[in-house]
Amino acid sequence: MDIYRFFHPHHNPRLVNTAMRYTELSELLQAAVELRKALERAQQRTSRQPRPPILPEHFADIIKAQRFIEASLQTLCEVHPGDTTDELEGIATERASSSGWEAWTRNVQAGIGGK
Repeated sequence: MDIYRFFHPHHNPRLVNTAMRYTELSELLQAAVELRKALERAQQRTSRQPRPPILPEHFADIIKAQRFIEASLQTLCEVHPGDTTDELEGIATERASSSGWEAWTRNVQAGIGGK
């Protein structure tokens, strides 16, 4: 997963003067949820096949912290006013040439054009 490059101005200089968009916050939340699920699976695997010194209980605090991150991102999503059509078009334009975003870009552009 290479989500980092979509948030760092080094990879996209336009982001230096761009406020955080709702779409980006919701993507961060989705990535946080996916990371927690992966950590839970790692904990399950470790409980079936421990690999000392790494034990299943070592994941408990990490998973708890990850849930806090998810809740915090959810709060940010809830208070964000949402993306304007111009912001969505900007995101679609930024990502149109990035590999892995083709289908997403088409869906966003279809949604914008359908309004």
